[in-house]
Amino acid sequence: MRLIFYFLVLLFVACAPQQKLIKQARVQSAAGMHEEAANAYYNVLLIDTKNKEAKQGLMLNGQKVLADKFARFSKLVIEGQIADALSVYRFAAGYAKNAAKVGVQLEWPHEYDEVYLDIRNEYVDEQFDLAIALMTQRKYEMAEKVFERIATYDSGYANVSVLRLNTVLEPLYIQGLQAYQNGDFKKSYFIFNKIVTIDDGFKDAQKLKNASLQKATLLLGVMPVAISGKPVLNFQSLPDLVADQLSRNQDAYLKIANVQALHRDLFARGFKAPDKTDNAFLVGSSLNLGYVVLIAVDSVYYLKHPPKAIERDAFEAVTESVLNPYTQTYQNITRFKKAKFIDKTEAQQLFVTIRYALIKIADNQILLNETFSINKRDEIHAATTSANPAQLYPTLPEDNILPQLTPEWREMMLNPRKSLIPLSIWQEEINRELSQRISSKMMDLLK
Repeated sequence: MRLIFYFLVLLFVACAPQQKLIKQARVQSAAGMHEEAANAYYNVLLIDTKNKEAKQGLMLNGQKVLADKFARFSKLVIEGQIADALSVYRFAAGYAKNAAKVGVQLEWPHEYDEVYLDIRNEYVDEQFDLAIALMTQRKYEMAEKVFERIATYDSGYANVSVLRLNTVLEPLYIQGLQAYQNGDFKKSYFIFNKIVTIDDGFKDAQKLKNASLQKATLLLGVMPVAISGKPVLNFQSLPDLVADQLSRNQDAYLKIANVQALHRDLFARGFKAPDKTDNAFLVGSSLNLGYVVLIAVDSVYYLKHPPKAIERDAFEAVTESVLNPYTQTYQNITRFKKAKFIDKTEAQQLFVTIRYALIKIADNQILLNETFSINKRDEIHAATTSANPAQLYPTLPEDNILPQLTPEWREMMLNPRKSLIPLSIWQEEINRELSQRISSKMMDLLK
């Protein structure tokens, strides 16, 4: 009987602080003090892991705490406060882990994981470079503290000794090797390049650096122009112009194939200039290309308007000397009289519709696919008249102000062009415009 009494006393003592914490948590939760409320519910669960109200309370309030932490995380990332952002994320991860220990699984916002990994890698890289710089200055104690900060986010650096360079480079080497084995050759090249910059004799880092660069570099081939019908223009030089523009891209992992050699190889294998993305993919795969640029001219329409002679009205300014009867002096007065001129006109128009695409061969991904048109028009006008062409105006003056003469009017009257723009000039202009438009849109995708 006495034992039962003692058990009941102990049970009452255990329940008393739980009830107090529960009441406290209810008040805090209602007041929006979610972190405080979650802590109170957590402490209850440390005593009694089966307390349903505490579990529900920790789940609701803990989820709001996580939401607040990640809102702050996002703000810090945007503001560029990377170290603080990493600290907040790490706190949130520990918070969710502790909740799980008492049986409460908080919903983790995985959309932030990639951002965290990016800024963590950025932070570790910056801190690593700082530590190496301190080591070269023989500031070993400061470098040691930097590596301790790095180890907080990358456990591979936990056993680093600044007095032994191999322990510093080993975690970096392991990361590079993992990236290489996973096929992330750009990352492995970056890592091995950093290693050989510090110590070019460390293990086989130099060899792996070269291999990574070779595997990471993709070859881009600009296909011959596929042309529908028999256009009046020649687009054979367009692939060279596009390749020349793209070669200005300083991306270390992109190489532009020699256009002429590529086309010879393509035709030798029995291929034609591809006019569809499926065909371009097959050609690119056969030629071991990383990217393919397809260019297809869908239509070229040239129209030349025959010469015409049109009679038009104008107004000739004639200056006369008139006697003023009051002063008996002569004054110059300008009068305007209607005149005629013949507008000899000739015109030509050119419409080009072109389609181009950028295809990544590895996964048959169409990165860019666009169709657009170029419209050019050229007209010449030459005036012939019995009046003085230098004194002809298109309209009468208003408020004694002479009409403004456009450059086109002056040219027509005084110095008309003798012939239309040659198609060879338009050919150069169009090829230049096409190459610039095609390459400029691809540059951003190839970085």
